[in-house]
Amino acid sequence: MEIDNNARSTKFPLDQTFSLEGLIVLDAEGYFKSLNEQAKLLLAIDHVENRKIQECICFYDMENLHPLSFDELSFHQTLATDTDHFDMTYGIKLEDNTLRWLSFSSRIQKDKSQTYVLLAFHDVSKLVNQNKELFEKKEQLQLLIASLDDLVFEVTHEGIFTNYWTNTPDLLFYKPEYFLGKNLGDLFSGPLVATTLALIRKAIDRDKVYKLQFPSPFESHKGKWYRLKVKPIHLTTDRVILVISDISKHVASLEKIRFNVHKFDQAFQFSGLGMSLTSLQGYCIESNKNLSKILGYSQEELSELNFLDLTHPDDLENDYHQRQRLVTGEMDSFTLEKRYRHKLGHYFWCSVTISAVQNQDNEVSFFIVQLQDISVAKKNMDILESQKQELEFVKVNLETKVRQLEEFNQIVAHHLRGPVSNIHMLIEELKKESSTEVKHEYLTLIESSNNNLTDTLQELSDILELRIDNQTIAHDNCHFQTIFETVSHQFSEDIQQKKSIITTDFQVENIIYPKIYLENIFNNLLSNALNYTDPEVSPVIHLKTYMEDNSTILSIQDNGIGIDLPKFKSQIFMFRKVFHRGFDSKGIGLFMTRYQVEALGGKIDIESALHKGSTFLVKFLENK
Repeated sequence: MEIDNNARSTKFPLDQTFSLEGLIVLDAEGYFKSLNEQAKLLLAIDHVENRKIQECICFYDMENLHPLSFDELSFHQTLATDTDHFDMTYGIKLEDNTLRWLSFSSRIQKDKSQTYVLLAFHDVSKLVNQNKELFEKKEQLQLLIASLDDLVFEVTHEGIFTNYWTNTPDLLFYKPEYFLGKNLGDLFSGPLVATTLALIRKAIDRDKVYKLQFPSPFESHKGKWYRLKVKPIHLTTDRVILVISDISKHVASLEKIRFNVHKFDQAFQFSGLGMSLTSLQGYCIESNKNLSKILGYSQEELSELNFLDLTHPDDLENDYHQRQRLVTGEMDSFTLEKRYRHKLGHYFWCSVTISAVQNQDNEVSFFIVQLQDISVAKKNMDILESQKQELEFVKVNLETKVRQLEEFNQIVAHHLRGPVSNIHMLIEELKKESSTEVKHEYLTLIESSNNNLTDTLQELSDILELRIDNQTIAHDNCHFQTIFETVSHQFSEDIQQKKSIITTDFQVENIIYPKIYLENIFNNLLSNALNYTDPEVSPVIHLKTYMEDNSTILSIQDNGIGIDLPKFKSQIFMFRKVFHRGFDSKGIGLFMTRYQVEALGGKIDIESALHKGSTFLVKFLENK
């Protein structure tokens, strides 16, 4: 061995017969002294002159893949302790970031006063990777076995147990190790043995998996059910795998399902309601006899029908909308009333409850439809509702009449008692008086009181006639425009003189109502609009009819002097109430108008403000 201390290089004659191995000579500080071509190739290095091995190469630990320092390497230990090391595996990282695994052996070489270490190494990457794969598969197998709730046996074609794997050793009536070396016939008796042996031979001959379910043959495990799965082992002709699973819960669940299905079928077929299972598109999947009875179709006919085709057109949209809410999961069921078409062609009312049935993916599979014929109840409800409305009308009518009678009594008491008392007093004074002049004055006062009394009696007589006529008065088909033209003609002189502008918008053209009443209403309200006006302003009057809450409304709007409603609203329609001085008014018109409107169940109201005009609103109860 020749050593050049100045160049820090030594030439070692490395035997080329070991060219499959990488060979390296390092000095005590780790400097390269010599290496063969195979070492350069394996370590993927080229220029190493005057360089330490740790400067050229980073080695990795095989266990955790972490980089190793020079002190942790086996050949450093060889230098430090003069101890040989064999087959120490380290990894180096290649350009593509993969690891190449090399197995190193190291021993001390001495030359005069110098100490060197000789490294011999070869590529074991394939072996390391294979070991890793085997290790991973072993771990996976261990995890798989640990997760198994089954008992797995290896069994020969003759039925002899040779091995087992399990995580639940108490699964069967015997401990797993008890099976080893024994034949099926030694452990069991009867048809189970013959059946299992036949499945083992079929599995081997046909290379297929076969299954068998059986109850426990022992009292100690009574009620237990097991599944036996026979699986061939590929590339063998004398062994199979037996997988035994406890399926007691599964069998119990199936039994419970069968029982529930039976209960549902009984409830479905013998329900007092019409029932069907319906597809999402509305087709009948299955129906019971009661549904056939309700709809008039046989069960065979119903199986070809779509229930949406039997639904009344006016009910389709709501029915479809509610079904979509079931499909989207917005609700689980709903109940509605809808009309179906009977086989005979007529429609009838039903109460329908529809619920959704979901599959294992929580998607709606079909609907359960429960149907009850409520035609009779619906008819009775309509009759009751009609009677209720009639009673309500009678109630309102009676209340109106009672109020009118009370007002009539007040009118009689107030407007008759005063003149009668006044006449009585004047007569008494007249008897006492001797002066002709004074007697004449008394007689004049008596005459005035008598005229006032006569007028009041006439007005009360008119009111009484209204009450009597209301019972028998005929109803006519009144045309609003015609009534308006007839009445407005009576005021043509006032209209022309005051340069009045009158417009109409009769959206409701006709009404069934007593013509004489309607003419009187128009007359009084139009007279008011023409009478209570500002002399400096031409009257503008607008008459309109329209529908509101299924009732006909007549509106008469003016731009007159208006009424102070906060002050006089409660007195507007009272007998002989006057709110403006200087106008020829007795306060009878609005009273009579209200009386005529309310006598037939209607209402009259006013919207007004001082100097801003008034709008009278008449709501008619039309007799159709």
